[in-house]
Amino acid sequence: MRGTGLKMSDKGRPGLLDVLDQDAQRDLIARARTMRVRKGQFVLARGETSTEVFLVREGRLNVLLYASDGREVSLRELTEGQLFGELSAIDGETRSVGVVALTDARLLAISQSVFQALVRDNVAAAGWLVRRLTSQVRSLTDRVFELSALNVRARLHCELIRIARSRGSEDQPAPTHAELANRIGTHREAVTRELKVLADRKIIKSGRRRIEFLDMAGLEEVVAANLRAPVGEEGWW
Repeated sequence: MRGTGLKMSDKGRPGLLDVLDQDAQRDLIARARTMRVRKGQFVLARGETSTEVFLVREGRLNVLLYASDGREVSLRELTEGQLFGELSAIDGETRSVGVVALTDARLLAISQSVFQALVRDNVAAAGWLVRRLTSQVRSLTDRVFELSALNVRARLHCELIRIARSRGSEDQPAPTHAELANRIGTHREAVTRELKVLADRKIIKSGRRRIEFLDMAGLEEVVAANLRAPVGEEGWW
Protein backbone atom coordinates (compact mmCIF):
# COMPACT_ATOMS: atom_id res chain seq x y z
CA MET A 1 0.00 0.00 0.00
CA ARG A 2 1.63 3.17 -1.25
CA GLY A 3 3.72 4.42 1.67
CA THR A 4 1.09 4.04 4.39
CA GLY A 5 2.85 1.25 6.26
CA LEU A 6 -0.36 -0.77 6.51
CA LYS A 7 -0.38 -4.43 5.57
CA MET A 8 -2.87 -6.06 3.25
CA SER A 9 -5.61 -8.03 4.98
CA ASP A 10 -6.28 -11.77 4.67
CA LYS A 11 -8.59 -11.07 1.75
CA GLY A 12 -6.73 -11.62 -1.50
CA ARG A 13 -4.32 -14.12 0.07
CA PRO A 14 -4.83 -17.84 -0.54
CA GLY A 15 -6.79 -19.67 2.15
CA LEU A 16 -5.90 -23.04 3.62
CA LEU A 17 -7.93 -25.00 1.05
CA ASP A 18 -6.38 -22.97 -1.77
CA VAL A 19 -2.86 -24.23 -1.03
CA LEU A 20 -3.87 -27.90 -0.83
CA ASP A 21 -4.02 -30.20 -3.84
CA GLN A 22 -7.38 -31.76 -4.68
CA ASP A 23 -6.72 -35.02 -2.83
CA ALA A 24 -5.72 -33.17 0.35
CA GLN A 25 -8.75 -30.89 0.04
CA ARG A 26 -11.13 -33.81 -0.29
CA ASP A 27 -9.49 -35.63 2.62
CA LEU A 28 -9.70 -32.59 4.91
CA ILE A 29 -13.35 -31.92 4.08
CA ALA A 30 -14.23 -35.58 4.57
CA ARG A 31 -12.61 -35.63 8.02
CA ALA A 32 -14.23 -32.36 9.15
CA ARG A 33 -17.85 -31.64 10.02
CA THR A 34 -20.11 -28.98 8.60
CA MET A 35 -21.53 -26.58 11.18
CA ARG A 36 -24.29 -24.03 10.62
CA VAL A 37 -24.70 -21.05 12.93
CA ARG A 38 -27.37 -18.37 13.16
CA LYS A 39 -26.82 -14.63 13.21
CA GLY A 40 -25.93 -13.61 16.77
CA GLN A 41 -24.80 -17.10 17.81
CA PHE A 42 -21.44 -17.46 19.57
CA VAL A 43 -19.10 -20.02 18.03
CA LEU A 44 -16.31 -19.46 20.55
CA ALA A 45 -16.07 -17.72 23.93
CA ARG A 46 -12.90 -16.43 25.54
CA GLY A 47 -11.60 -18.86 28.16
CA GLU A 48 -13.35 -22.00 26.92
CA THR A 49 -11.33 -25.18 26.50
CA SER A 50 -12.33 -26.38 23.00
CA THR A 51 -9.60 -27.03 20.42
CA GLU A 52 -11.38 -27.30 17.06
CA VAL A 53 -10.32 -25.12 14.13
CA PHE A 54 -12.98 -23.47 11.98
CA LEU A 55 -12.94 -22.55 8.31
CA VAL A 56 -15.59 -20.09 7.11
CA ARG A 57 -17.41 -21.42 4.05
CA GLU A 58 -20.26 -18.87 4.00
CA GLY A 59 -21.22 -15.81 6.04
CA ARG A 60 -19.48 -13.24 8.23
CA LEU A 61 -18.32 -13.46 11.84
CA ASN A 62 -16.88 -11.00 14.34
CA VAL A 63 -13.83 -11.63 16.54
CA LEU A 64 -14.24 -9.80 19.85
CA LEU A 65 -13.37 -9.39 23.50
CA TYR A 66 -15.26 -7.88 26.41
CA ALA A 67 -13.75 -5.40 28.86
CA SER A 68 -14.40 -5.72 32.60
CA ASP A 69 -17.14 -3.06 32.33
CA GLY A 70 -18.93 -5.10 29.64
CA ARG A 71 -17.74 -2.94 26.73
CA GLU A 72 -17.35 -4.92 23.51
CA VAL A 73 -14.01 -4.65 21.75
CA SER A 74 -14.18 -5.76 18.12
CA LEU A 75 -10.88 -7.05 16.73
CA ARG A 76 -11.62 -8.09 13.16
CA GLU A 77 -14.23 -9.55 10.83
CA LEU A 78 -14.02 -13.02 9.30
CA THR A 79 -15.40 -13.84 5.86
CA GLU A 80 -15.47 -16.77 3.44
CA GLY A 81 -12.21 -18.71 3.25
CA GLN A 82 -10.78 -17.45 6.53
CA LEU A 83 -9.67 -19.63 9.43
CA PHE A 84 -10.00 -19.16 13.19
CA GLY A 85 -9.35 -21.16 16.34
CA GLU A 86 -5.92 -22.42 15.29
CA LEU A 87 -4.05 -21.08 18.35
CA SER A 88 -5.81 -23.42 20.78
CA ALA A 89 -5.32 -26.30 18.35
CA ILE A 90 -1.59 -25.58 18.34
CA ASP A 91 -0.88 -24.96 22.04
CA GLY A 92 -3.87 -26.53 23.80
CA GLU A 93 -4.55 -23.35 25.79
CA THR A 94 -8.01 -21.85 26.33
CA ARG A 95 -9.61 -19.62 23.71
CA SER A 96 -8.13 -16.12 23.66
CA VAL A 97 -11.10 -14.41 21.95
CA GLY A 98 -14.81 -14.78 21.31
CA VAL A 99 -16.30 -15.26 17.85
CA VAL A 100 -19.94 -14.42 17.07
CA ALA A 101 -21.84 -14.74 13.77
CA LEU A 102 -22.76 -11.44 12.14
CA THR A 103 -24.90 -13.31 9.62
CA ASP A 104 -26.12 -16.86 9.24
CA ALA A 105 -22.97 -18.81 8.45
CA ARG A 106 -21.67 -22.21 7.40
CA LEU A 107 -18.39 -23.42 8.89
CA LEU A 108 -16.10 -26.38 8.48
CA ALA A 109 -15.08 -27.63 11.96
CA ILE A 110 -11.71 -29.41 11.98
CA SER A 111 -10.57 -31.41 15.00
CA GLN A 112 -7.28 -30.60 16.70
CA SER A 113 -5.79 -33.99 15.72
CA VAL A 114 -6.74 -33.61 12.05
CA PHE A 115 -5.41 -30.06 11.91
CA GLN A 116 -2.13 -30.96 13.60
CA ALA A 117 -1.64 -33.94 11.30
CA LEU A 118 -2.29 -31.78 8.24
CA VAL A 119 0.26 -29.18 9.31
CA ARG A 120 2.79 -31.87 10.26
CA ASP A 121 2.48 -33.93 7.08
CA ASN A 122 1.66 -31.37 4.38
CA VAL A 123 4.44 -28.94 3.47
CA ALA A 124 2.05 -26.53 1.72
CA ALA A 125 -0.24 -26.38 4.76
CA ALA A 126 2.71 -25.87 7.13
CA GLY A 127 4.10 -23.04 5.01
CA TRP A 128 0.67 -21.43 4.79
CA LEU A 129 0.24 -21.53 8.58
CA VAL A 130 3.67 -19.98 9.21
CA ARG A 131 2.88 -17.14 6.78
CA ARG A 132 -0.52 -16.63 8.40
CA LEU A 133 0.86 -16.42 11.94
CA THR A 134 3.62 -14.08 10.78
CA SER A 135 1.01 -11.85 9.15
CA GLN A 136 -1.01 -11.78 12.36
CA VAL A 137 2.02 -10.69 14.38
CA ARG A 138 2.69 -7.88 11.92
CA SER A 139 -0.96 -6.81 12.00
CA LEU A 140 -1.04 -6.78 15.80
CA THR A 141 2.16 -4.71 15.83
CA ASP A 142 0.49 -2.16 13.54
CA ARG A 143 -2.58 -1.99 15.79
CA VAL A 144 -0.54 -1.55 18.97
CA PHE A 145 1.30 1.32 17.29
CA GLU A 146 -1.94 2.93 16.12
CA LEU A 147 -3.57 2.72 19.55
CA SER A 148 -0.42 4.05 21.25
CA ALA A 149 0.70 6.76 18.85
CA LEU A 150 -2.22 7.90 16.67
CA ASN A 151 -5.26 9.99 17.49
CA VAL A 152 -8.81 8.77 16.91
CA ARG A 153 -9.05 10.39 13.50
CA ALA A 154 -5.88 8.70 12.24
CA ARG A 155 -6.89 5.33 13.69
CA LEU A 156 -10.19 5.53 11.84
CA HIS A 157 -8.39 6.29 8.57
CA CYS A 158 -6.16 3.23 9.06
CA GLU A 159 -9.19 1.04 9.74
CA LEU A 160 -10.97 2.34 6.64
CA ILE A 161 -7.94 1.42 4.54
CA ARG A 162 -8.04 -2.10 5.98
CA ILE A 163 -11.75 -2.39 5.15
CA ALA A 164 -11.22 -1.20 1.59
CA ARG A 165 -8.34 -3.64 1.02
CA SER A 166 -10.20 -6.56 2.59
CA ARG A 167 -13.17 -6.15 0.25
CA GLY A 168 -11.34 -6.26 -3.04
CA SER A 169 -14.07 -5.91 -5.66
CA GLU A 170 -16.76 -7.48 -3.46
CA ASP A 171 -19.77 -5.53 -2.25
CA GLN A 172 -19.94 -6.32 1.46
CA PRO A 173 -21.88 -4.59 4.24
CA ALA A 174 -19.71 -2.13 6.15
CA PRO A 175 -19.32 -2.24 9.93
CA THR A 176 -21.71 -0.02 11.88
CA HIS A 177 -20.36 3.16 13.41
CA ALA A 178 -20.46 1.44 16.81
CA GLU A 179 -18.46 -1.54 15.47
CA LEU A 180 -15.87 0.81 13.97
CA ALA A 181 -15.63 2.64 17.29
CA ASN A 182 -15.04 -0.65 19.12
CA ARG A 183 -12.24 -1.56 16.73
CA ILE A 184 -10.30 1.68 17.20
CA GLY A 185 -10.98 2.36 20.88
CA THR A 186 -13.35 5.31 20.74
CA HIS A 187 -17.07 6.13 20.81
CA ARG A 188 -19.66 6.02 18.04
CA GLU A 189 -20.13 9.79 17.89
CA ALA A 190 -16.46 10.34 17.05
CA VAL A 191 -16.65 7.86 14.18
CA THR A 192 -19.84 9.44 12.83
CA ARG A 193 -18.24 12.88 12.93
CA GLU A 194 -15.08 11.83 11.10
CA LEU A 195 -16.97 9.85 8.45
CA LYS A 196 -19.01 12.97 7.73
CA VAL A 197 -15.82 14.98 7.25
CA LEU A 198 -14.49 12.39 4.80
CA ALA A 199 -17.81 12.37 2.96
CA ASP A 200 -17.79 16.19 2.73
CA ARG A 201 -14.33 15.98 1.18
CA LYS A 202 -15.62 13.42 -1.37
CA ILE A 203 -13.23 10.74 -0.19
CA ILE A 204 -16.00 8.34 0.83
CA LYS A 205 -19.75 8.05 0.47
CA SER A 206 -21.38 6.70 3.61
CA GLY A 207 -24.85 5.20 4.03
CA ARG A 208 -26.61 2.59 6.12
CA ARG A 209 -24.12 -0.32 6.43
CA ARG A 210 -22.43 0.99 3.30
CA ILE A 211 -19.13 2.80 2.75
CA GLU A 212 -18.20 3.57 -0.85
CA PHE A 213 -14.58 4.59 -1.37
CA LEU A 214 -14.58 7.41 -3.93
CA ASP A 215 -10.94 8.50 -3.66
CA MET A 216 -8.64 5.74 -2.42
CA ALA A 217 -5.52 7.71 -3.37
CA GLY A 218 -6.76 10.60 -1.25
CA LEU A 219 -7.48 8.31 1.72
CA GLU A 220 -4.06 6.66 1.43
CA GLU A 221 -2.41 10.07 1.40
CA VAL A 222 -4.36 11.07 4.51
CA VAL A 223 -3.14 7.94 6.30
CA ALA A 224 0.45 8.50 5.16
CA ALA A 225 0.34 12.11 6.36
CA ASN A 226 -0.91 11.06 9.78
CA LEU A 227 1.78 8.38 10.09
CA ARG A 228 4.43 11.02 9.30
CA ALA A 229 3.02 13.54 11.79
CA PRO A 230 4.66 13.73 15.24
CA VAL A 231 2.66 12.24 18.11
CA GLY A 232 0.04 14.69 19.33
CA GLU A 233 -0.32 16.57 16.04
CA GLU A 234 -3.67 16.42 14.31
CA GLY A 235 -2.45 15.84 10.77
CA TRP A 236 -4.55 16.59 7.65
CA TRP A 237 -7.18 18.90 9.17
